[in-house]
Amino acid sequence: MTQKNRSSAAGYTPAELMLHAGELFGVREEVVSGALYSETAERFTVEQAAHKIKQFMKAKVK
Repeated sequence: MTQKNRSSAAGYTPAELMLHAGELFGVREEVVSGALYSETAERFTVEQAAHKIKQFMKAKVK
């Protein structure tokens, strides 16, 4: 993804974000999958996904 594409407000599917998880978020695909698992939206901006990933990583395991 180019810098222009990353800032696009249109957003990306979870599959697209998972393909580039390392370069965009510094995490593995599984983390992106877990962070977006219960979300109902079909597309996310990079910023939205990053926020969801941060929340996911901070969540306590029960």
